[in-house]
Amino acid sequence: MIAITNLSRRTQGRSEPDPEYAIVTRLIRTATDAGLRANPIAVINLYVALKSKPLTILAGPAQSGKIALVWSLAQVLTDGDRLQCQMMIGHAWWAERSSDVSFGTRTQTRFNTEKIFALIEEALQPANSQRVYLACLTRISPAELTGYFSEVAFQLGHGQIMRLPGNHLTEPIPYPPNLLIVGTMDTSRPDWPDADLHSQTTIIQWSAMETESSGRNFQVPSLPGSQREFLRSCIRSEQAARLKLHRILGWWPQSSPPFIEIECLLRKHSVALPDAVRDEVLIYLANAWTRNGRGLFDPAHPHNMTMALDLAMGQIILPRLSATIRHSATLRKQLGEALDGRFPCSAELLNSLT
Repeated sequence: MIAITNLSRRTQGRSEPDPEYAIVTRLIRTATDAGLRANPIAVINLYVALKSKPLTILAGPAQSGKIALVWSLAQVLTDGDRLQCQMMIGHAWWAERSSDVSFGTRTQTRFNTEKIFALIEEALQPANSQRVYLACLTRISPAELTGYFSEVAFQLGHGQIMRLPGNHLTEPIPYPPNLLIVGTMDTSRPDWPDADLHSQTTIIQWSAMETESSGRNFQVPSLPGSQREFLRSCIRSEQAARLKLHRILGWWPQSSPPFIEIECLLRKHSVALPDAVRDEVLIYLANAWTRNGRGLFDPAHPHNMTMALDLAMGQIILPRLSATIRHSATLRKQLGEALDGRFPCSAELLNSLT
């Protein structure tokens, strides 16, 4: 685990404070105070993922701190305003103990859908355009994965939303850019090669643990301007990502040797990355830097790029290729050799695709 003090010490000596880096530092400290034991890189990854796409799923073992992490994020991004963050029971597991499981499940679904539509309505108000709204569906099942993520992601591809589970609108409405939806899922092997899902959703494999003494009954100091700064910092288009990366790095990420090596390896096996996937990688990489050009994972540009590329490959590229990788032992072996020692997150995901 990287100590927070060590993470902060890296940037000592810089006279100009970076507001977005302050958000990330506050997030790590809040998660630690909530009893979460996690590598700060994993915490920052959630932050960068939500800058890149409006939907995120934290998948990992039960009682591993997923809900604590989302709660910590909400405290920092919404200044603890409970009206801007709704933590909901994602699936009616409780209904299994009732006499009418179907009724309990439908009731929970209607409740969740109404909550999300209420958040959409609030987020769309002009007076709230600089406020962050967050919906968290905890412990979802495959049904919620489809209804609240895959189907919503498909609709977001058209920039509008018309239905959520149990509710179909008469006319589509815009999806607010200041609304984030996060789901937690108790599974240690997330493997959903759904193109619609991945287009708007980052699936994070989470493995941290919550301490026994964890608690969330404490006051998180507000960070003035954090909501506005987060929203201003979000890069969601390929063009904006290219401009930002070229401004900071002076070169295109596709020209980096690791990226070229992986693409060449895939081409040898007649696997071509779709342009949309390449764009998603660029967007994630661009969001790994603050607006002021400071790396969120590491202040040194080369190290920050390596960490961000590792996470991008593991969360964007490899999940799209899971079926191909499983059916080709040669590709799996060669990818393993290319990733080993340099990209630990991607290598770990690759090892799970056996």
